[in-house]
Amino acid sequence: MIKPLGDKILVKPIPRVKSSIIEVIMEEADNMGTVIAVGPGRKIDNSKREDMPVKVGQFVRFGTMGRDSKEEYLKYQECFINNERHLVMSWQDVVFVQDDTAN
Repeated sequence: MIKPLGDKILVKPIPRVKSSIIEVIMEEADNMGTVIAVGPGRKIDNSKREDMPVKVGQFVRFGTMGRDSKEEYLKYQECFINNERHLVMSWQDVVFVQDDTAN
């Protein structure tokens, strides 16, 4: 099992489904997925760590990294575990977490 360090999380992205009706001109990166692993949080001082606001199993939407832009602020990495694509990113790259308690 992979255990991210610091404020990093491991996300299994959900591939975007291209529409068969509307021709897609610009290829967009995946921006949703499920949190697979969560690091312990960033160190605040020698004895404390920040709380991680995301948990394993949560569905998240994260910012995207442009395929052609060299000036994007998001810096997550692709990795493959058992031939499945995953992303390692900071929890701060998460835009929102789906609330399972909503009616």
